[in-house]
Amino acid sequence: MKSMTFEVKESIHLGRFIYDPDWTPLKGTYILPLRFFTTDRTGRTADPNDYLEVIQVVDVAGTDFAITRGGGLFVRDIGQYRTREALGKLVELFNLLLAEFAFQGLASHPVTDIEIQCAKLIGRHASITGGWGSFADRTWGPYVLLAMQVRDVGDGYGRTGNPYWTANFYWVAHDPAILDRLTGIPNAIRLRDISSTLPALLVAATYHATRHSLAEGVVMSWIVCEELLSYLWDQHVSKIQEKERRDRLKDSRTYSAAVRLEVLLVEGSLQPELCALLQRARGMRNALAHRSITDQESADICNRAMREMLSHVGFPTQQMPGFSYQSGSIGGPITALEPTFPFRAT
Repeated sequence: MKSMTFEVKESIHLGRFIYDPDWTPLKGTYILPLRFFTTDRTGRTADPNDYLEVIQVVDVAGTDFAITRGGGLFVRDIGQYRTREALGKLVELFNLLLAEFAFQGLASHPVTDIEIQCAKLIGRHASITGGWGSFADRTWGPYVLLAMQVRDVGDGYGRTGNPYWTANFYWVAHDPAILDRLTGIPNAIRLRDISSTLPALLVAATYHATRHSLAEGVVMSWIVCEELLSYLWDQHVSKIQEKERRDRLKDSRTYSAAVRLEVLLVEGSLQPELCALLQRARGMRNALAHRSITDQESADICNRAMREMLSHVGFPTQQMPGFSYQSGSIGGPITALEPTFPFRAT
């Protein structure tokens, strides 16, 4: 039997990121789940350096972000991020970029301060090679995966020719054309203009929906809905001339989300179908908050309500990932054996 081979070939040695003394300081993180931007459907490459190559630079509200083929996101570090406040602003910029990614069809876990760490740029390649904390999956973890050797897992069973390289199983291929659609990040900027927290909330809601994190998906999706509802409500209130009446309508205790939906429906600012969907999503959020009830349908409905509300206020949502019903399996054994230790099925 002819064995298959898969040889990792480093065009430049990865060790330069540890031993070379000269490099450009960066701060960075990774899209998560990891993405590899390629038009090759298999997404396979035998050169770890391909994952670290900078292939696009995007202006994010005045700061340049370098994007690598392996989904790394990096900014220049000239000492401007030493304070907690400055790092917090950088977190906002990372999530602003990820919000535009979400509008264009790519979901990622939102970025937090512990997921942004020091990185190095050498030539056209960027990587994080060390750091701190317990969460390495989007800091030094990708570099470690790329440094792994190939292992033939068939060896020992007389079935050589089954080579595994960790990078092939952690990075998912994605069309690089998405990077050209990020120019100016217009949707994320407009979202930020409505509310400074909306970009990060949208990133979280989209990620949790695709990840099937049910409770998180329900809550985050509904928060985005309610923020956009407040935006529409403020527009409604601003048309009223009497100050005393405007002040009364701004009281969210009296004019709750349920009441605002009904008023905007009567006024004609909301279509009946969208209002009914939002009322349904509101009920599902309340069922989670007050009775700890959630399920896949709730996460699906709340995410759909969020996307419909975004569309209603003028955002393009055709490409946005949503909740999907799916399952997977590796297939059954030839003979199903009983376990050798107590292990009950329920």
